[in-house]
Amino acid sequence: MSIILIYHNLPSRICALTHANDDGSYTILVNQNICHKRQLKAVLHELSHIERNDFTSEEQADLLEKMLHAHDEMDIDLSQFQFFIAI
Repeated sequence: MSIILIYHNLPSRICALTHANDDGSYTILVNQNICHKRQLKAVLHELSHIERNDFTSEEQADLLEKMLHAHDEMDIDLSQFQFFIAI
């Protein structure tokens, strides 16, 4: 699965956000104004949403966030993703 990372100037309250693309790939916008550690954590969080297929879920976003935070985001199999950084 292809993941496109774009580092962008986002509001400080948003660490990252994800967009499902028409071709089956995903674009993750990462806040360029936060430290590398928070960027990494934010990307892992967004990958958890992708892995759980949250974008097609009927659940409300707030509920999905609570459910995701209740589980360990570090259990992600990164081998399933191909990363591309857009410059």
